[in-house]
Amino acid sequence: MAFDFGQLEEALKTAKNSEIVKKDLRKAVRSVSTAITALQQAVSQMEEVLADDYQPVAKERKPRAASTGGAKRGRKPKNAQPAS
Repeated sequence: MAFDFGQLEEALKTAKNSEIVKKDLRKAVRSVSTAITALQQAVSQMEEVLADDYQPVAKERKPRAASTGGAKRGRKPKNAQPAS
């Protein structure tokens, strides 16, 4: 998809007196630039992960808290109710 700067210049010339169009264009350009920045950051992170010398960082885990009541972990069994 080729981007023609001549068309952009003509659009800006015709919208010279329209502040609303200019405001919308600024907003669109701002959103595109933030999307490009986010994409560049994602690509750089992927390059780091895909590098040959990449070593994943070990995640520190918190030890489990000991239960004081000695309660069992997991789902409690259903109460058997006779069908009526």
